Amino acid sequence: MSTEYYDYYDGSKLFLFLSNRLGLPIDLVNFLIAQFAALCVARLFRKPLKLASPEFRHSLCLVIGLLMGYFCFGKQAVHLSVLPMIGYILLRMLSPNLMGNAILAASMIYLSCIHLHRQIYHTADYSLDITGPLMVITQRVTSLAYSLQDKLTTKEINANSTSNSWGKDFKTDKMPSPLEYFAYTLAFQTLMCGPVVFYSDYISFIEGDHVNGEGKSHMTEREPSPRLAVLYKVAGSVAAAVLYLSLAKKYPLAVLEELTNPHSEVSRSWSALYLLWYAYLSTLVVRCKYYHAWLLSEAICNNSGMGFNGYDTNGSPKWDKMSNIDVLGFELAQNFRAAVSSWNKNTNAWLRLVAYSRGGWRTTRVYALSAIWHGFHPGYYFTFFAGGLFTVAAKKVRSFARPMFVDSKPKKMLYDALTFITTRVAMTYATVPFILLNLSPTLAFYGKFYYSLHFIALGALFLPNNNKYHTSQISNCPNTSSKLKEIPVQETIVEANGKMKVR
Repeated sequence: MSTEYYDYYDGSKLFLFLSNRLGLPIDLVNFLIAQFAALCVARLFRKPLKLASPEFRHSLCLVIGLLMGYFCFGKQAVHLSVLPMIGYILLRMLSPNLMGNAILAASMIYLSCIHLHRQIYHTADYSLDITGPLMVITQRVTSLAYSLQDKLTTKEINANSTSNSWGKDFKTDKMPSPLEYFAYTLAFQTLMCGPVVFYSDYISFIEGDHVNGEGKSHMTEREPSPRLAVLYKVAGSVAAAVLYLSLAKKYPLAVLEELTNPHSEVSRSWSALYLLWYAYLSTLVVRCKYYHAWLLSEAICNNSGMGFNGYDTNGSPKWDKMSNIDVLGFELAQNFRAAVSSWNKNTNAWLRLVAYSRGGWRTTRVYALSAIWHGFHPGYYFTFFAGGLFTVAAKKVRSFARPMFVDSKPKKMLYDALTFITTRVAMTYATVPFILLNLSPTLAFYGKFYYSLHFIALGALFLPNNNKYHTSQISNCPNTSSKLKEIPVQETIVEANGKMKVR
């Protein structure tokens, strides 16, 4: 590693010997040690500390979070306290009608300054920095502000006149105390990489009613064990890490940066089809890194008793409330909206709470907020622009084309195969700039395809509606009528989720 790398990294160098032996960056080694330590400590919240006082459980979450932050980021960890402190001061000072927008603006400005600092002083070797936890804290602070705003303003108006019925599950009953607030914003379970935990869920977990959500009178009810969910997610996390380490050097996305050089082999000899195939494999490898981090974080939540989401139809407990990723849902999605809704799922819920349900131009607001939340690299904005365009275009194509394929099983199978391939192509095309980050390789990559998918998506917006044909097909296909009647409901649900965009 370069001297510049070690000079910039402020985290602990206690395990530098392990970093050198494994050949991994010290920031990555610290991240893994912190997360696996958190996985072990989380177990205490389910057994020895299950009946401890809420104050003690709050304090332990806060202290462990602060220690993890300092271990991984050193003096940069001060930002982990400053951002929530600003948010709490504004919560106390502002009227309920203003607190949501004001805290969102203040948090995004603070986060943006840190993003810009990293972008200016970024080193090629340094991959872990304070912006990751700050992005998570921004989600917590702003979701709490809007939840509290919704609750307090609802008291002043007729409940029937409120339009934000979706957010009722996240409403907060009272202003949190300083201990509750800072423990929530710095809770160690999801501090490093999410998923975002909403305040109502965190308080339910701390106070012991997270099993059934009906209060402390039911605390004696037996808690379902998360053991299988934890083992499954840890195994998935390890498998994703092995895949990433095995394939990252074989399919480096950095090869695509050679497109900026017209004399390189990539520019001269690679066809557009092979380039797309290589980009798909490269982005798949990069996704394994996210799968590893998110599944491990979910396991930490579940091992502490956080994330229980009721029972399925077979009576088995579901531990997916604190979930960022549905791996199979994303990799096997048959349309762009379904893929988007399976990626960074709790961030989708956060975007819906703070942006989508707050006014007009919903899709634009969501994609714009998501882009700024990630930072200011040009690649982010190319990805989110393409994502928004493809989301709207995919809805239009689905409405126009799908009714033509549902009147027979072979045609439906053909439609499913075509949509699966199209989704893989569109997702790869849209997400390559997100990983390339810089403007020149992004333009070179899209230029290799002559921006064709952009123009195809724009053309799809002018497709006519096919509602008449859809209605006639439903009435003329008695064998499939029960399934077809479910299509509008399913499509509405997917659409609502699909418009929430993430990294």
